[in-house]
Amino acid sequence: MSIKDKITSAINKAKETTQKLTEKKMLKIKDIILIPEFQKLLAMEESVLEKMKESMKNEGFKSGHEIHIWKRDKEYILIDGHTRKCAWESLGNKTIPCIVHHFATLEEAKTYAIQEQVNRRNLSGQALLEAVANFNFEKGKGNGTNFEEKGKASEIIAKQIGVSSKTVEKTRLVLKEGTPEQLEAIKKDELSMNQVYKQIQEKKKEEKNLSAAADSKNVTLKTETEQKNTKKKEIISDEKTSSIKETNSTTKVKTNVSKTEKKVGSSKQQKKNFEDGVRFAITQIKNGISLEELEKNLIA
Repeated sequence: MSIKDKITSAINKAKETTQKLTEKKMLKIKDIILIPEFQKLLAMEESVLEKMKESMKNEGFKSGHEIHIWKRDKEYILIDGHTRKCAWESLGNKTIPCIVHHFATLEEAKTYAIQEQVNRRNLSGQALLEAVANFNFEKGKGNGTNFEEKGKASEIIAKQIGVSSKTVEKTRLVLKEGTPEQLEAIKKDELSMNQVYKQIQEKKKEEKNLSAAADSKNVTLKTETEQKNTKKKEIISDEKTSSIKETNSTTKVKTNVSKTEKKVGSSKQQKKNFEDGVRFAITQIKNGISLEELEKNLIA
């Protein structure tokens, strides 16, 4: 046997020994301490309390139904039997039959208390919610007893409270994601755990479908926007090209007009010069110059 196995075996034996150190005892009710960790562990149902009062009034406190006490140092802490203690005390009793335990830790005492309740009755929806809420879901921890149990937390917890691991997982989801209205409906037995679980799953499915539809719409809008932007760019590009062509065409026309104007101007000047020459020649002839002398003057 390895050292680790020896240590585990020793711890388990010590735990078993601790569990066996129990004793039946009559305790004064005023000496029994109530703490929230156990008061809130499983709900006290009014209908059950009233029936128990009637039963105890007629038959007394039945043997084998003792309440369970954790003796922590010098304190007597009630861990299981809150309804029985409340019913018995309401009938005017000052003492109550108890079984006193010597647990090593608070978590060990909680595990024992839950197992006792499960063994006595089928867990209602509300009781199941409260039981699962009190467990540690850290992997491999279960309810955090003084040794680490291997396996999934849901499987360990399921074994401890006597239900399936699937039921534990469903209950945990309802605790995490159920609305206050849904949790209240479970408490009042208006809806079962499974019904609320299905409602949560259906809501998730709807949200997933809506999200997918929204993503698809966003992609479509993005594509349409990109297409519009591309078309806009093309229009701007065409307008720029057209503008450049118009500018070039205007420049070309202006250049041609300028050339034509220059050509026309040159022709007019030549005509004027010719006319001036003719007038000069006529004037010279009138003044008595012969054609031969006029030609010589023009050549010179």
